[in-house]
Amino acid sequence: MKTVTMRNILLISFCIILFVLQDWLQQHLEVFQYIDELFALLIVPMAVLRFLQKKLKISWTRERILFAIFLIVFWVSGWCGYFVWHYQPFVNTAKDSYVNIKFFLAAGASWLMFAYDDPDEEESGRMRQILWYVVNAVTTVLFVLCLADLFFGIFDADMRGGLRAVKLFYSVYTVLVGICVFLCAICLWMYEEKRKMIFIPLAMLAFIMVSTRRVKAMGALACLVLIFLVVFRNRKKKLSRKVKIFAVVVVAVAGVAALYQTISYYFLMGTESARAVLTIGAPFIAADHFPFGTGWGTYGSAFSIEPYSPVYGMYWMAGIWGISQSYSSFVSDTFWPMILGQCGYFGFAALLGALWIFIKKVFALWDYRCDFASTLFLILYLLISSTSESAFANPVAVPMAFWIGFVLASHRKDGEEIRASITERRKKRIRLRRQRRMRRRANKSAE
Repeated sequence: MKTVTMRNILLISFCIILFVLQDWLQQHLEVFQYIDELFALLIVPMAVLRFLQKKLKISWTRERILFAIFLIVFWVSGWCGYFVWHYQPFVNTAKDSYVNIKFFLAAGASWLMFAYDDPDEEESGRMRQILWYVVNAVTTVLFVLCLADLFFGIFDADMRGGLRAVKLFYSVYTVLVGICVFLCAICLWMYEEKRKMIFIPLAMLAFIMVSTRRVKAMGALACLVLIFLVVFRNRKKKLSRKVKIFAVVVVAVAGVAALYQTISYYFLMGTESARAVLTIGAPFIAADHFPFGTGWGTYGSAFSIEPYSPVYGMYWMAGIWGISQSYSSFVSDTFWPMILGQCGYFGFAALLGALWIFIKKVFALWDYRCDFASTLFLILYLLISSTSESAFANPVAVPMAFWIGFVLASHRKDGEEIRASITERRKKRIRLRRQRRMRRRANKSAE
């Protein structure tokens, strides 16, 4: 096996284990507090390294230019809000601005790590086999711990609906759900080689997610079922009645749970719900601070608490349970209102544009169904979780960005061939136009 391939196997395996243990390590060892931020920052040395190796050649296509413009507008809007209003100190602004861009930086860092290594089919198969063992080992450990916790109550946990809600050694339940989604995505990537064997780890991960008693876990399972029905099923065969019933039940349960949570947070609890208050207030704040918003670290962000952002007092939110200065645990329970309030309408629209182009890159993998299913599942989960947490700014978003970047990197050559084909067609059209102009001029001269 090539040294590069072995290095990549060890690197990916190390990252998987590190991301799974990240939250636990951060709780006990201060040195691990910034694992996700440091990984995203790797994009700088990796870009320099690839440039020195004369491998990094960026062709500025229209799509890439638009993506860069959208990201810059999004990021700069938050900074403009800081310079205009000065609601928070520079340190808070800088930290929050970096956290909100780290998903894209982490995906870029991962892409640069693996895009220029071209393993053959045998090496790729070896990589998948070793990663299969790693993912199964991690999944089995989490599953055993989940069963032990359900029966013996090993870890701290709440009760939901009369049932124990499992979070294992993680600080919050949603971290465990995110890690399970991350591992599920890797299993989907291995479907072509493992086929029905992936249902064993997927079943264990699904059980763990259900045990957290979280609505987003049900949403993730519904997405998983739909991906199998849309992407992996044999389109020449009709779905059996049992499969249809199972799919309908899963989607219906997820839909009912999501509807109940939405009604509960936004209608029943009303102004007592931090999530509802932050969502309702965001459009008014963006309008009052048009066009840039209040700036990074001022609204709906973990960095808006210490020091306490004056924005909450200005809009009568300082007394809301979960947002107040005395108890602010739910201040970062939203993502889109945070972006709208801090970056204004232009920054909000720019982020939507950047995400749209990013998602288009994922859908470009449609012909490679395992890669497409794996990356699509992560994107769908992030979109679901963005309704109830700071999804794309969350530490769990970094391992997902890492995996998406890795999968996209394996298709670098495909992208280069497509761009080369497009460029060649454009050159051909230009040559034809020139020839037509020359013929017209020759005909005029002859006349």
